[in-house]
Amino acid sequence: MANNFAVFVTAARPSAKALNRAFLLIQDFEFGEYPEDSRWTLTTSKEAPSEVPPATVLPIPDISDNNAFASSSMAEINAFIRDNEDFMAKMGVSAGDWLIIDQKGLETSTCLVCEQIYNPGEDEEGGEGEAGMTGEFRACRLPYEQAWSMICNLDIANMGFEEFVDEDAGEQEDGSWKWVSFDPSNEDTEEETAEEAKRRAALQELRDGGYAD
Repeated sequence: MANNFAVFVTAARPSAKALNRAFLLIQDFEFGEYPEDSRWTLTTSKEAPSEVPPATVLPIPDISDNNAFASSSMAEINAFIRDNEDFMAKMGVSAGDWLIIDQKGLETSTCLVCEQIYNPGEDEEGGEGEAGMTGEFRACRLPYEQAWSMICNLDIANMGFEEFVDEDAGEQEDGSWKWVSFDPSNEDTEEETAEEAKRRAALQELRDGGYAD
């Protein structure tokens, strides 16, 4: 993976504490070292930077009055990315996979992992077509804690979008797909894992500093 991943916040006026909590919980506590290995870049401006910014570090200040993507829809975010791939390159973030934190997500501890759709070049009847990336996208709403696993696996093509969603449930009312766990270890258990312990400790440190709910 050469790029970081952009995080767009579409909630109109998110509290800094809620955003810090969300940003902490999407980090990789299973295979990476936090915060050294963070790969998320909060993207709040439509102006290209003069140099590639580093991954966003916590705590994040209040962005309520300084967020160009506030109140944007998923489709509007996708349209911006498709029209501004040079901007994404200058940000050092992927133009194929990105994450959105919306108002519903802040209320339900979920986020949206979005993926640009690839056309394999053949239809269901086996007919040939032009293969390549399209201007379309799809999104999965899932718990903060599962975001890194999904976006990482999509980015390296280790797993497909369909393996993370309930295809029978179809697209939901908000335009996203419903997440399902492919890993039995994600099921609720009473015993805390090492990953969960590290995440809990990091979150408590933020809370102790007054930076998170």
